[in-house]
Amino acid sequence: MAQDIGKALQELSKAIENNEAVESVVIKITLKKQKPSKASNPKESK
Repeated sequence: MAQDIGKALQELSKAIENNEAVESVVIKITLKKQKPSKASNPKESK
């Protein structure tokens, strides 16, 4: 996923690099925290 985000940002950068009509760009990326799987949590195994 991180590679996809990086690629998208590079493409955006190229698209606006020499575009005088673009005054500013604001990007907000919020990633969800992954929930630990039960198989990898040793405290829950009995």
